[in-house]
Amino acid sequence: MIEDNAGDARLIQEMLTTERLAISSIERVDRLSKGVDRLAVRDIDAVLLDLGLPDSQGLNTFEKIQAVAQKVPILILTVYKDDSVALEAVRRGAQDYLIKDNVDGGLLIRAIIYAIERKKLDEAVKKQAELIDLSPDAIIIKKPDDTVTFWNLGAEKLYGWTKAQAIGQKTRALFKTQSSILLGELEEQLKQKGKWAGELIHETKLGRTVYVQSYWLAKFDNLGKIEEILESNVDITERKDAERLAAIGATAGMVGHDVRNPLQTIIGELYLAKKDLTSLPEGETKQNLTETLATIEDQVEYINKIVTDLQDFAKPLSPRKEEINLKTLLQNVLLTIDIPENVKVTQSIEEMPKFKTDTAYIKRILTNLFSNAVQAMPKGGKLTFTAFCKDEKIFLYVEDTGIGIPEEVRNKLFKPLFTTKARGQGFGLAVVKRLTEALNGKITFESEVGKGTRSIIEFPLQKTS
Repeated sequence: MIEDNAGDARLIQEMLTTERLAISSIERVDRLSKGVDRLAVRDIDAVLLDLGLPDSQGLNTFEKIQAVAQKVPILILTVYKDDSVALEAVRRGAQDYLIKDNVDGGLLIRAIIYAIERKKLDEAVKKQAELIDLSPDAIIIKKPDDTVTFWNLGAEKLYGWTKAQAIGQKTRALFKTQSSILLGELEEQLKQKGKWAGELIHETKLGRTVYVQSYWLAKFDNLGKIEEILESNVDITERKDAERLAAIGATAGMVGHDVRNPLQTIIGELYLAKKDLTSLPEGETKQNLTETLATIEDQVEYINKIVTDLQDFAKPLSPRKEEINLKTLLQNVLLTIDIPENVKVTQSIEEMPKFKTDTAYIKRILTNLFSNAVQAMPKGGKLTFTAFCKDEKIFLYVEDTGIGIPEEVRNKLFKPLFTTKARGQGFGLAVVKRLTEALNGKITFESEVGKGTRSIIEFPLQKTS
């Protein structure tokens, strides 16, 4: 008991010891500071607190006690008859707000016992919530109208919104939910069976698409209406990607066999047709045929690139490391790329130790990055290649002054089958990432819309002996 009035203290003590359910042990202090010191010992079951003490007044008194006794139920026993203060005290965590003139021994003892039991229940619920927070799964509790009332740490990690940002929002609007069944059918099944399980497609705060295995459980009220819905989501994006890539791998084998053979035939026939064309007399017919064959050859090269990207992405990787000459390799790469006259190419290759890597991988990486850079500058610009060694790592920069990469697509750039181009299959950068990682390296980029992009390749330096 924290009470400075000796008369009130004696009366309260008599109430608590003369009833049938008497409190066996009562301690009293008459100052807030003394109460704080006593509660530091941590063997108090409940606190009766007067708000008018010599060294503290009002709700500040309660807050100071609560700060040092968060797990102890606090009952305010005061002369202040103010409903707004009482409501605010309970809102801040007081177990009860009692007026001294309106209580007797039985009422006071019951209030204390109920407060102790409620506090125990609150602590148990709090511990359960803390355990739920530790779950790696995204656990959400929502109202029947889809409004979020609980949001655990797993949900924060998966989706990116904090608890404060998510509570009060509707999940469909947050996640832009997609499902193989109509959401109305899902809700109907939930009403009938009280549960539902299936796969959903969600979008995170940063715009990343995630696949989740979702489990819904309904809590019903006494009238059989849904009162709350618990939704637990497990991220299965990697599994879905693996399934899709497995299908791509199977397709790659088929494509390699069924497309490459006729491609070689077409390339051979083109070579013969161009050779025969040289014997025709100059004129409109020869010019038209020359343009037609050039168009066919361009389309064949494009088909061949699709097949190569697909097979490079799907095939097992086993780098063959050998000493590399970057300057020579760069010149060979540039010879294979159609660089427009309005694109200026510059290079800076610093002196570095002789090192080993897979020449074919580096050539493929640079070919794809250079091609992307050229395509990003339809009106011309500057293409820059930089290579240097730092901290036992090799760095390769490919920079352009093109259109840049919009913020909303940056986290999807290295995903297979994703492309922002009208012409493309979305394997180029996925292949670059896969080949770079096969060299124990990584690829990152810096970009500003309207100003250009810098792709950064880095991998460990492996010196030649």
